[in-house]
Amino acid sequence: MIYTAEHVRRDRVLQADLCVIGSGAGGAPVAWEAARHGLRVVVLEAGSYLEPRHFTQIEYDMVQRLYHDGAARTTADRAIHVLQGKGVGGSTLHNLNLCKRLPEEIAAQWFADHGLAPLQGGTLPALFAELEQLLGVSELGPAQANANNRVLERGCRALGWRGGWLRHNRRGCVGAGFCELGCPFDAKQNALKVFIAEAVEAGALVLADTWAERLEHDRRRVRAVEAAVRDPRTGAVRHRVRIEARAVCAAASATGTPALLLRSAVPDPYRLVGSRLFLHPGTAVAGIFAEPIHGWRGIPQSYECTEWLDLGPQSTRRVWIVPSFAHPAGAAATLGAFGAEHARLMRDYAHMAALSPMVHDLVPGRVRPRGRFGVAIEYRLDPSDAAQLRLGLVAAARLLFAAGARRVLVPASPALELAREDEIEPVLGALSLRPHTLDLTSVHPMSGCWMGDDPARACCEATGRYHHLDNLWVADTSLFPGSLGVPPQLTTYALGLHVGRCLLAALG
Repeated sequence: MIYTAEHVRRDRVLQADLCVIGSGAGGAPVAWEAARHGLRVVVLEAGSYLEPRHFTQIEYDMVQRLYHDGAARTTADRAIHVLQGKGVGGSTLHNLNLCKRLPEEIAAQWFADHGLAPLQGGTLPALFAELEQLLGVSELGPAQANANNRVLERGCRALGWRGGWLRHNRRGCVGAGFCELGCPFDAKQNALKVFIAEAVEAGALVLADTWAERLEHDRRRVRAVEAAVRDPRTGAVRHRVRIEARAVCAAASATGTPALLLRSAVPDPYRLVGSRLFLHPGTAVAGIFAEPIHGWRGIPQSYECTEWLDLGPQSTRRVWIVPSFAHPAGAAATLGAFGAEHARLMRDYAHMAALSPMVHDLVPGRVRPRGRFGVAIEYRLDPSDAAQLRLGLVAAARLLFAAGARRVLVPASPALELAREDEIEPVLGALSLRPHTLDLTSVHPMSGCWMGDDPARACCEATGRYHHLDNLWVADTSLFPGSLGVPPQLTTYALGLHVGRCLLAALG
């Protein structure tokens, strides 16, 4: 069953074999694996239970319902927006369906630095192959490309840069273009549809609108999860739920899981939890074209540029470039202009194409709890990562001009407008990237409760079990030892499935 705040009428105490906190790409496979093997599973999800009929495609409505803090979550200095999803299915409800495997260079670095023997050999490739089948992953091509993606492909061909078609987990897509606001056509093969639904059929209980507040523990074991059922509109606490379980799996995201563990004062002798947060920060660069682009139509991201992405050690090319586009309110909020100037830019909205350079960041920040349910993200763009972002801005501008853009816009403060290609280096090459000079966004927070063999250098074992509590497991992007440099969805699913099986074996 899936219960919402409307269904819970009093405080409750529940008994379970396993309590999973979070129902996204990490937690959903854990719950699925445990429930289908007969365990009593309770899943807690801070967001609401939303079906395709609830996805109105209205920005104001869906942003409030699908994103933590109404998409207003930022770093502590408010310099970087951090977009994280909520809802039964987690961020897979609003993400753009990109499915890339963990890059081999990153996996090799993880193994060299942290051991992780249970994931070595053929384990990860087998998990990826299994999940690609379960999720219906397939490569897109020219037939599925909208005009915004064709701009990037055209730019790559004109410059002779590396690029290629991306792989997605979508079936029956009609190309409406509102993926980040939830799919009313039920085309996403997401965590709710593929894993949670089957877990519920196998007997799992899902509590939506329910926030895990604290883990009760003593010695080496978690005894219970204390949670609050909150009104999805006001945030007011309606009732309390206590889940007493043999095992607990935290899958509340790279910010939510460390914050929960710290709020619970779990044993952390080396003070590692929350101390290693990567954001994969990016920005947007827009081009104005003579012909209409209508970038809000069609599949949002089907093509990538990897010319400036080398994930080897000491790389000086750490930028991944993909198309990006915002619906009217989002676009209006990021243009960096006001009054008549803002109106002038918005009149070109139908003729805009946008690209997003994202940096494979190497210098982490940290996350801490804030209040009963919130998170505090401390992160400053390191000079070496800022240099990579500047490289990405230059590359994106070159791609847009090569594809035929008449002007290029950069959402700096104030906004920058380039009329010719020869302005790129003088303007963007010298651009200061101090906080608040550029509109920066993170959609891929990673690490924070990472895995490694040495308890003095990592929080969790390679099985996902927390080093200092015998029955606490982690299964989300916080488990990554560092940034991937690519979208984390498929790797999160893979680690969730892996952790679920390791947990099941430990529980017998």
